[in-house]
Amino acid sequence: MSSWNLAWRNLVRQKRRTLLMGSVVAFGFAAFALAGGFIAQSFEGLKEGTIRSIGDLQIVDKRAVARNEESTLEFGLPDAGRARSIAARDPAVAAVLPRIEFVGLATNGAKSVPYLGVGVDPQPEAAATLARELVVAGRYLSAADGEDVVLGTGLASALGVKTGDRITLMATTPDGSLNAVDGVVSGLVDVRIKELNDRYLAAGIGLVSRLLETSETVSKLVVFLRKGSDENRVARRLEQSLTAAGFPIAIRHWAELAVFYGQVKLLYIGIFGFVGAVLVVIVILSAAIVMTMSVTERTREIGTLRAIGTRPAGIQSMFLAEGLVLALTGCVAGGLVALIVRAILNASGIVLPPPPGATHGMPINVKFYPLAYFAGVAAMAGTMLVASWFPARRASRISIVDALTHV
Repeated sequence: MSSWNLAWRNLVRQKRRTLLMGSVVAFGFAAFALAGGFIAQSFEGLKEGTIRSIGDLQIVDKRAVARNEESTLEFGLPDAGRARSIAARDPAVAAVLPRIEFVGLATNGAKSVPYLGVGVDPQPEAAATLARELVVAGRYLSAADGEDVVLGTGLASALGVKTGDRITLMATTPDGSLNAVDGVVSGLVDVRIKELNDRYLAAGIGLVSRLLETSETVSKLVVFLRKGSDENRVARRLEQSLTAAGFPIAIRHWAELAVFYGQVKLLYIGIFGFVGAVLVVIVILSAAIVMTMSVTERTREIGTLRAIGTRPAGIQSMFLAEGLVLALTGCVAGGLVALIVRAILNASGIVLPPPPGATHGMPINVKFYPLAYFAGVAAMAGTMLVASWFPARRASRISIVDALTHV
């Protein structure tokens, strides 16, 4: 009879012990699968939100990579319309958005508040980004050269204005002079980072160009790629075509710009890595205790098997097979538990607390992540083999006489 048949019969015979250890394995596997799905969903959502905000690639002046601007548009891209047209020709590019970043003061006539401004081309900006989804009052910008401005709710509250009110924007032009233009608050947006929400202002690129007294110069071009495009290959093509056209540019990837994404990813990996390690240790200790008790209670059985010719390696294989069978059956049960809990959580509508610096939480959503399930099977199988090894080794070394006379 094979070690697998013996292992299965022993597990069926010892129902209580099998149920106890199987439950530990099942819940350990379910924890792995659910945690993996939650992490995968968090990373995917954070990545998608980051890219929809800052783009897959950004085209900037070479000087802007190594140095900080001391004045607005000091390292701006001139002739941005032509550069945008060249970049948009690439078949992998879905959209190229111009942006002007600037700072200044906004006033309602009685009170002035500093702002962080961005000039955009409204229609493509709304189509490619989350801009329109963040609007909580009024509407988003309608035209690039209109008077509309959009404020963060925190900035609007500080100014004491609402949709339809007129405000004056003041800013320093690239040559150092002060200029001002009037605008109308068309909408309020709720930016999810509180510090930015308290200073956020967006306006059409035409209005911003009049404010800064500049034309065809932008801070950057934000590039959005079609799904499935090779980011590195597209970046090389864009750099070659724009450099050949006389633009001294550098291409920056979203990953190097999204510092927050990298920090959150490392934090999650550290937290769940530690929890996973603790979980593995608990399973190993529980399994080792149960298997040791099994060896002790079955000492005479082991002696009988040795007496009829079973070699020490066969005894060891039998206990290791028990551990592996227990791991696999426990993983099947744990997989069912994970799928049921996942469905309940996703349908619950539970909203997680906002992360540090954010104003809104997000609904819990546990993704079905196959890699987490495979990793859970590997972790539980490896854990049970490790936990079974030492009791199995001890069982295989018991002498036949001592085993048969054990009481």
